Amino acid sequence: MSLVRLALAAASLVLVVMATWATPPSAGETLKNTREVSSPSPLPPSGPAYQPGPNSVSGRVIRLTEGGAVLDSAGQEIEVSFSRIIDVWRETFVASTAIQVGDDLFVNGTDGSPFMAAHISANIGRIDGVIREIDEVGMLVEVELRWGGTKLQHLDLSPYIEYGYAGGPKLTRADLVVGRTIGAVIYRRPGGSPRATRVW
Repeated sequence: MSLVRLALAAASLVLVVMATWATPPSAGETLKNTREVSSPSPLPPSGPAYQPGPNSVSGRVIRLTEGGAVLDSAGQEIEVSFSRIIDVWRETFVASTAIQVGDDLFVNGTDGSPFMAAHISANIGRIDGVIREIDEVGMLVEVELRWGGTKLQHLDLSPYIEYGYAGGPKLTRADLVVGRTIGAVIYRRPGGSPRATRVW
């Protein structure tokens, strides 16, 4: 799925959602004396359906416009046009009309004024960690933090979840067990627990 690939790339470049959407861990949340965990950072090769534009921007939607949106990107306002949009990924594929004020976007497309969007991922991020608990609806993951250390984070399993990635190891739900090191694309729901939309 093209936007899944975009989401993985965005998260790996630390442009949209990083594990930093979680606040720095408190002393009670930090897991000490645990082994250092690592997981691969797979970037599935772009398929023929995904033809990224030459430029990318990211930021939070501060207002919607006719046929687009304005992002706050590190204090700079960037106008983005949806007139040439190919797809939008927000847990699953949605229409551009699903984009809302407050959404964190990673936008791939062509630079200009306005920026011409081709592919958008909304409220999508990436985590790496180790499964510590798992049941039918979610899992508790010991997440690696960019600033060092780890934090326990509960992830719901999205109804749209996919396992593995193109060109990577085959994976099924049965492979998700306590102690397994994983990478995951997550969707951050406003007011709800983040959902894992792809796990490898």
